Amino acid sequence: MTRVAPLSRLAFACSGVPTAGIISNGIDYFLFFFYSQVVGLSAALTGLALAIALTIDAIASPLIGYVSDNWRSRLGRRHPFMYASILPLTVLYVLVWYPPSDASSQSALFGYLLTLSILLRLSMAAFDVPVRTLVAELTSDYDERTRLASLPISASWFTGAVMTIAMYGIWLKDSAEFASGQTNIAGYQQAAVFWGAVILASLLFSSIGLHREIPRLHMKTAEQTPGLKDMARSFGQLFQIRSLRALLLSSLVVGIGLGTTAALWIYQYSFFYGIGSEQMTILMVVEALASLAVAPVVRRFVVKGDKKIMAIRFLAASVAISMILPPLLVLKLIPERGSEGLWWLLAVYDFLSQLLWIVTASIIYSLYADVTDNVAELTGKRLEGVIFAYQTFVDKAATAIGTLLAGLLLTLINYPTAAENAAIPEDVLARLGMGYMGVWCVFASLGIFFLSSCDFARPIRTGLFVRTED
Repeated sequence: MTRVAPLSRLAFACSGVPTAGIISNGIDYFLFFFYSQVVGLSAALTGLALAIALTIDAIASPLIGYVSDNWRSRLGRRHPFMYASILPLTVLYVLVWYPPSDASSQSALFGYLLTLSILLRLSMAAFDVPVRTLVAELTSDYDERTRLASLPISASWFTGAVMTIAMYGIWLKDSAEFASGQTNIAGYQQAAVFWGAVILASLLFSSIGLHREIPRLHMKTAEQTPGLKDMARSFGQLFQIRSLRALLLSSLVVGIGLGTTAALWIYQYSFFYGIGSEQMTILMVVEALASLAVAPVVRRFVVKGDKKIMAIRFLAASVAISMILPPLLVLKLIPERGSEGLWWLLAVYDFLSQLLWIVTASIIYSLYADVTDNVAELTGKRLEGVIFAYQTFVDKAATAIGTLLAGLLLTLINYPTAAENAAIPEDVLARLGMGYMGVWCVFASLGIFFLSSCDFARPIRTGLFVRTED
């Protein structure tokens, strides 16, 4: 199987909408601010609750992947989990934005956020881990996998941009009642109901649209005998593969950088750059356009090339671009905070940085798919679920660490809380901007180091499995 059918490609692309596009975007970019600045839970406790939930999710993901790899049913290995996650994901996402109105204590708010976050993350893993494996199962073609991998990632970033546009343009819009629309609790809750409906529709479309592929997906092999011993042996075998270790380490450190900057994104753009809700909405249009440019860039610069080299180049370019604006603004060498001139600079910066990162993520996702074939040859087992669960494990563990680092960074720079209702000093804003930049530069550079430490051979198809060139 080389080319994937158009309907299956569309359904696979749609799999990036509900989890990465809406739920992760909502949690990573809005939930931290919602609880710490709007609801009133301290930034440290908010970061701790989200970090604990992500850690539990990260531990559970490989187990879900292992069970999925060894599942046998008329619906195959992946679809039972995808279908089972639809209702919980929809309901839990809505509920997390409705903290109890009588929860006046910090401990009550912390307990509510922690419980809902854990359940939501586990439900998301039940869909996300199985569906991620399909990039390796729908096709064995080296270049087709890269094209296929870019679809859900582009869809998730496009959805995330549209979501942010709608949040600032509709629900968090500045008004006479709320000078800063980001403090409007009703806006967040109305948005949650709307996006819950989108989550439900996209989960159904993706699961049903990929249903026709079940007979052509891999089944578990004779060597796979479910049990604790086999699970421990399979996990151990995977860590002996150097290319997989390199990918996991790279994903971990890059994910920490992304998790920290995602949690601080509203702080950075609203306060360091001084961008208002209307300008933020237009800026998201630029980011949405960047996600649409991913496919042609992948076709032009990545397909037929060495994936590792291209991933390093795009990630290095992302680091270089991120280092430009913050120091120039601190040194007052570019238009001042909140000005129209600065907004135009941000528009160009956001388009390029968004495009570079989405292409990088697509290449790395495709590299994981190639590794699954190497594992199949070495172990005689189809372990796509465990491999991609390890990817989600490090992504979520990294996001947990990043979210915790965001809370600690705000505390370290003495950023005022909502309760203090104080003006933000210029030196605090400078530390915020430079810290935001520094976190991404350091962790992305470490990701490049780990990615470059191992060679990824171009696979050659040999029947069921794929071997690599010597």
